[in-house]
Amino acid sequence: MKKILNKKQRFGKFSTKTSHVFIALITCLIIVSVVGWDSSILKTEFHEGDVILKSIYAPFDFKIKGDIDYKATEAAKKEAVNLVLPVYLIDTSAKEAILNRVELFFKSIQALKEDVNTDDRLSKIKETIAPYNIPLAIANSILELKDQQGFFAEAMKAIEYITDIGVIPASESTILNKGLVKAVALIDKSKNTEQVKPVDEIWSFSDIRKKTDSILTSLKDRKEKAVLIDFISVVLSPNLMYQGEETDFRKQAVGAKVKPLYEMVDIKKNELIFSKGERISRSDMAKLEAIEQYEPHPIKAVVFFGIALIVMLFMLLLVLYIEFYEPDFIVGSKELMLLASICILMILAAKFIVISPWPSNLIPVSAASMLIALLLNSRLAIITTCFLGITIGMISGGRLDIASVSILGGMVGIFAVRNTRKRSQLITAGFMVGFANMAYFIGIGLINSLDFNVYMTEAFIGLVNGVISAIIVTGILPIFETVSKTITDISLIEIADLNHPILKEMVIKAPGTYHHSLVVGNLAEAACETIGANALLARVSAYFHDIGKIEKAEYFSENQTGESMHDKLSPTMSSLIITNHVKNGVELAKRYGLNKKIVDLIRQHHGSGLVFYFFKRALEKTGYEDVFEGGFRYPGPKPQTKEAACVLLADSVEAASRMLDDPTPSSLQGLVKKVINNKFIDGQLDECELTLKDLEKIAEVFIHILTGIYHSRVEYPEDTRKKK
Repeated sequence: MKKILNKKQRFGKFSTKTSHVFIALITCLIIVSVVGWDSSILKTEFHEGDVILKSIYAPFDFKIKGDIDYKATEAAKKEAVNLVLPVYLIDTSAKEAILNRVELFFKSIQALKEDVNTDDRLSKIKETIAPYNIPLAIANSILELKDQQGFFAEAMKAIEYITDIGVIPASESTILNKGLVKAVALIDKSKNTEQVKPVDEIWSFSDIRKKTDSILTSLKDRKEKAVLIDFISVVLSPNLMYQGEETDFRKQAVGAKVKPLYEMVDIKKNELIFSKGERISRSDMAKLEAIEQYEPHPIKAVVFFGIALIVMLFMLLLVLYIEFYEPDFIVGSKELMLLASICILMILAAKFIVISPWPSNLIPVSAASMLIALLLNSRLAIITTCFLGITIGMISGGRLDIASVSILGGMVGIFAVRNTRKRSQLITAGFMVGFANMAYFIGIGLINSLDFNVYMTEAFIGLVNGVISAIIVTGILPIFETVSKTITDISLIEIADLNHPILKEMVIKAPGTYHHSLVVGNLAEAACETIGANALLARVSAYFHDIGKIEKAEYFSENQTGESMHDKLSPTMSSLIITNHVKNGVELAKRYGLNKKIVDLIRQHHGSGLVFYFFKRALEKTGYEDVFEGGFRYPGPKPQTKEAACVLLADSVEAASRMLDDPTPSSLQGLVKKVINNKFIDGQLDECELTLKDLEKIAEVFIHILTGIYHSRVEYPEDTRKKK
C-alpha cells in the first residue's frame, strides 16, 4: 500500500511539473510573439512632435522622400488628365424628331404626287418642301422615283440605324482627331447608363456620305441610292452633345487624386538621422518609415531572434526565482496561470498602446504590479515588475526611459497596496504611482535639458497613468478574484461583516459558539500579527470555523443551559457528533460560496486532534484494550499554514480557559503553555511552518489577551442610602 501511495505522489509531482513547464512555454511563446510582431531594429513609438533623447544613425543604406518634384508631379497630373474621356450626352429626343420629320415629309410628297395639275406644280413643290428645308432637286428626284414607299422605308431604316450609333458635328470630329482621342464616354440619362465608345465607330457629318453608302447594300439602283444618300445627309442632325463642364469636372477630380511625386534622397549607413534634443517633424517620420520599409528580411529575422532570446532569458530568471524562493507558490497550477494571464494581458496592452497614437507613458504597468501583489504576494510582484518593465522597454523600441518608469511605477504600486483593506485605498495608491511617475519625468527632463513644457506634459501623462492604473485594478480585481477563486484583504474585510447570513443564523441558533468564534478571531489575529502571518485571514476564518455546530448546537457545551445532551449517548456517538461539525462546516461554507482558503481552514482547525473527553469516557467504560483511538480523532488534515495553526491553538486555548474555576494570570499562563505543548507533542503542528520561537510568541500574546478578558474587578460596595 505504501508503494502505491509513493507511486501516486511521484506521478502527481510529475504531472504538476509538466503543467508548470507547459504554462511557462505557452506564456513565453505568446510574449515573444507579441513583442516580436512587426519588430524592427528602430521600431519605436516615435510620433511627430516628440523630442529625441539620443542621437540616431542610419543602420544601413536606404532612400527616403525628399522635396516635392513639382515638374514630375505636373507631368503625372497631365498624363492622368489626358486619360479622361470626353463626355457626350445622347439626345434621345433628336432621333424621334428626325423620324417624325421624315414621316411628315413622306406624307406631304405622297399628297403632292396625287395632284395631277401641272400648271402650278413647281410652286406647290416649293411650298411643300419649305418647312423641311429639303432642296428642290432632291424633292424632284424623289417624286420621279417609281417606288417611293420602298424609298422612304429604306430611309427610315438607315436613319434609325445611324442615330442609334450616334452622330456628332464635323467640328467635334476634327477636335477629337487632332487630340488623338480614341474613345468617348456616352451618357444616356433616359436609361441612367454610361458607356465607352471608340471614336471611329461614331458618325460625323464629314464622312456621313461615305459611311451611308456602305450600309445601303440592299439598294441596287445607283440613282435611287444617290438620292437616298443626299436625302439622309440633309435630314440628319447631331444627337451626341459634348458636355464640357462634366468633362472638366472629371479632369479636375482625376488631377486632384494624383499624389505629389518626391525626389529620392540617398541615406548612407551610419549617417546621422536625428540629433539629440531634436523635435521630430513630418519629414523625419518619413525616415523612420523608410528604415522599416527597406529593412532587409534577414535583419528582421535576427531582430526577432534577439527579442526571443532576451525574453526567454528573463522568463528563465522568473521561473528560477519561483522555483527556489517561492516553492509554495507552485504547489498547484492555478496561481501560475493567474500570474501568466496578468503578464500576457499587460504585454498585449503595452503593444496596443505603442502602435496607437497614444504615448507609451500611458502603459499601466503598475496595474499589473498591484494586481499580482494583491492576488499573490508582494515579493513575486517585485520580480515580475522587473520582467515586465524590461519587456515593455523592448516593445517601445528599446527606450530605457519607458522601461525605467515602468519598473518605478510598478514598485511604488506594490508598496502602496501593502495592507490594503479598502477599495478606496487603491485610488490613493494610484495617485502615489502617478506622483512617482511625475517626479521621474521631471528628473529626465532636467537631465536632458528639455523644454519645460515638454517634460511637464510627460509628467502629467505619468500622473494620469497612475490614476488609470488604480481605476483598472479597482474594476478588474473582483473579476480576477472570482475567476481564480483567490481572496484578498479587501474581500476578507467584506466577508468579515458580522451581518453575514451564516453569522446571523449562528447568533440565533448557537449564541455561545458565536461568542466563542469572536474571541478566537481576536486571539488568532493577534497571534498572526506577532509572527508575520495573514492576521486578517485568520480572524475572518475564525468567525466561520465553527459554523458546522449550528445544525446540532445543543450538543456543544458553550450552547448548553441545562442537562448535557451527551449524558444519554455513548462516548462513540458523542464523539461522532462532535467531530462531524467540521464536515458540516465545510459543506455549509461551500453552500454559501466562501473562499477556498476559509474552507480549508475550517477543515484544518482541529487537525487530527483527539476528542479527549469522550475518549477518556470510553476508556473508563470499556477498558484500555477495547477502545480504538482513531475513532475519537478529527478527520484532519493537520494545519497546513500558519494561519490555520493559529486558529487551532486559539480555539483550543479559548475553550480550555472557560473550564478554569479561578482564571488568574498564573493559571492562564500555565493553561496556555500546556495546551500549546500538548498540540505540539500530538504532532498537530508538524505540517505547518511554525517554529518554536513562533510558538513562544503566540503563547505570550494569548496570555496577554486572556488575562485582559478574565481580569479581576473591584467589588463595589452596595449603596445603603435611603431613597427619598
